[in-house]
Amino acid sequence: MDEYSDSEWNWEFYEELVEDVDENKNIIQCISCGKCVGDCPAAKVSEFNIRKIIRKVLRGDKSVLKDSDIWYCYLCERCKRVCPRENINIPMLIINLRNESFKKGYGPKYNDLRKYVEMAERFLTTGVVLEEPLGEKLPQQRIDELNEICNFARIKYVFKASKNKRKKKK
Repeated sequence: MDEYSDSEWNWEFYEELVEDVDENKNIIQCISCGKCVGDCPAAKVSEFNIRKIIRKVLRGDKSVLKDSDIWYCYLCERCKRVCPRENINIPMLIINLRNESFKKGYGPKYNDLRKYVEMAERFLTTGVVLEEPLGEKLPQQRIDELNEICNFARIKYVFKASKNKRKKKK
């Protein structure tokens, strides 16, 4: 990890996120051990690196709201389970960053959204986000939450439309 001096840290963005979602205050406890990235399915198939995202947030770098990275997270909570620190909720941070991105008018680029839809399609058809799952299946509560996210994001609609389009081609 890169080293930074105290003068390079700007806590305003972090404080905004904490004000919006109290649970985000715990990201300051991150020790950059890398367990989250090492166990992350999104990091295995994309450039997603939550350590870089956390570093940008803590440095006050709002360009993270324009980054593709925040759209690659599958919200599977593997990072949360392997983190040696207590109560660091990375999926909540990602959701909050996505919301802030939409508020600022950025949102995902088409290519980012396409990857997200591909992940959702795989999840909806097979129940996993990777071809070879990295451990135990998700608990039913998390599956229900992901289905709700898919409903909210209209991913099921997009998936059904692409499925119908493929059927017509055959």
